[in-house]
Amino acid sequence: MVFLQKFFGGKSVATSTMILSAIERSELEIAALKVKLDGEMADVATMTDAQHVAAEAGNAATKRAIARLDGAIARLSDELPKVIASEEAAAKKAGDEALRQRAEALRKAISKDVGALLTAVDVHASKLGDCLARLGQYAAETNAINAELRHNPVAAPVVSYDTVHRKHPDQEASEHRELRDVWVHHDGTMEPAKRDSNGELIRPRCTFDRVFGYYPEPKLERREIVVRRTSHRPGRYEASLSEIFLPPGFAGGTAHWPRE
Repeated sequence: MVFLQKFFGGKSVATSTMILSAIERSELEIAALKVKLDGEMADVATMTDAQHVAAEAGNAATKRAIARLDGAIARLSDELPKVIASEEAAAKKAGDEALRQRAEALRKAISKDVGALLTAVDVHASKLGDCLARLGQYAAETNAINAELRHNPVAAPVVSYDTVHRKHPDQEASEHRELRDVWVHHDGTMEPAKRDSNGELIRPRCTFDRVFGYYPEPKLERREIVVRRTSHRPGRYEASLSEIFLPPGFAGGTAHWPRE
């Protein structure tokens, strides 16, 4: 770690990202110095003695610079696994602490907040149970009165509250008409006129008429015909309220619905 502090100018913490960046920069510098090294002695054949001495001095300085960078890369590469291991350990420690704090917070919430929520569940479920009980009374009274009216029809049957309030509207049967070209056969039957890929009308096959004894040609006319129909569909009901089950909020409590 002393090497890392010295290398990065006294910074107390050297991260793996910093080390990787430093290795990459050093490798790029070495590549550039090697190009320079090749160029320093390229013209040795035409150098004077003084120029040759200067070139060799520069060459030696470049080699020393490369050696220093190689040494730095070796030391950084040696320190990198240690730093990564330290960062992973720190991240795990932080993650463990965050999980511990979440678990502790949840234990406190379950102890306090959830108890209040379950109390509210009991209060509201009890009120809902009262509503369901009253609806059950209306349903039973409807069945009883309609049973009597079947034997003594002094009034129209009473429609159940499910039908009045909990049934979606029926879809009535309908048909859509449009003016279209049709072939009208001699017996009054019609069929829509169709066209081929060139837009020419396709004449339908003639049907034999036993009375006339020949095949009358169909006539092309423009008439209003039904192009789309929908059938009657009864509206659906919402799920039955009698299927609701309202358990107690706390262990040992009494179910709010159905009630005994």
